[in-house]
Amino acid sequence: MTPFQALLSTPDGGSAGTTVSAHFFGAQLVIDAPGTSVDVAQLVVSVGGMEQAELFLNWLDAQGRQASLKPLAANGIAIVLKEAPPTLQPQLQRLWRERQHNRRQVSGSLAGLTGAAIVASALLWWQGGNAIGALASLIPLSMEKQLGQLALSQVRAQGGIVESGAAQQTVQEIGERLTPGSRYQYRWLVKNDDSVNAFAMPGGIIVVHTGLLRQALDPGELAGVLAHEVQHVEQRHSLRQMISSLGWGALLGVTIGDISAVAAMLAHQAGTLYFSRDMEEEADRLGLHALQRAQIRPDGMLSFFQRLGGQEQGKTTAPGWISSHPQTAARAQQIQSMITATPCPSCRPLTSSNWQGMKAALPPTEK
Repeated sequence: MTPFQALLSTPDGGSAGTTVSAHFFGAQLVIDAPGTSVDVAQLVVSVGGMEQAELFLNWLDAQGRQASLKPLAANGIAIVLKEAPPTLQPQLQRLWRERQHNRRQVSGSLAGLTGAAIVASALLWWQGGNAIGALASLIPLSMEKQLGQLALSQVRAQGGIVESGAAQQTVQEIGERLTPGSRYQYRWLVKNDDSVNAFAMPGGIIVVHTGLLRQALDPGELAGVLAHEVQHVEQRHSLRQMISSLGWGALLGVTIGDISAVAAMLAHQAGTLYFSRDMEEEADRLGLHALQRAQIRPDGMLSFFQRLGGQEQGKTTAPGWISSHPQTAARAQQIQSMITATPCPSCRPLTSSNWQGMKAALPPTEK
């Protein structure tokens, strides 16, 4: 119950934030002014800072808007680390240890990284997409995984993420057939959301909306979507888009362990991140090959794209998965051409014994 000074940032509080006194009381984070409290279960921890360590306690207010509390000075962070309730300790201790480890790991080479960042910015200007791919390759898988985990924690704070049950198990069952031998350990999640959408985050995290599961007519169509999303992970498209948006500063921040702001950006863009035409075509092509390697007929990839694309015609708003993965007649024709050019006699229609049970277990649509 020891009070600590902190900076409170809310949508209504101005850009500079407000200095407040706060303390933990039971399972509540109590903010003395303006006299509010937040259930600890709603908190998402993030870390940051370059010269000086920073720790943030984030949550969503009653209107679903982001709010955060940053303990001021080292003694404030120490109080939070010591007195936070047990339910919050795993997040705190893991992220804080990882941050300290990452900073120690690169402390001897920070000057070199800064020089590399200057060169990288020149490369971005000179070589464009080729340089972005090269920069993405500099980020180790361990850091990519950490970035994805932090982005996921912020997506979780938005609510609706399901990590077990019939829908999640069906997605995982089909997804695992597409990823044998991958360098990533995939996590297959479902989000209770009526929009027809699915998205990939760095490090092997795939999220499928219940609206898309309702729309898929059979396991083969779901496999086509998952095969496409898996390739966004395997080819590190999310990382490349991040670097393209934020430049070398994002690379430097991720490399030294200051990834909170980048993860927040990814969480905000999750599900609406636009990939280049080349990336989409690469995900189509390599996704189709993944289906064939798994001996799954790739017809479902084509039929799902065509059906949603047809539904979009005449509407002002495209289905979520189509709007963030723009489908054109030319792309559909390319997929058809690839299927024709690479016949797979051993491929069979995909079946799943859990399919009907999964469909029946989906939550009702919101009116």
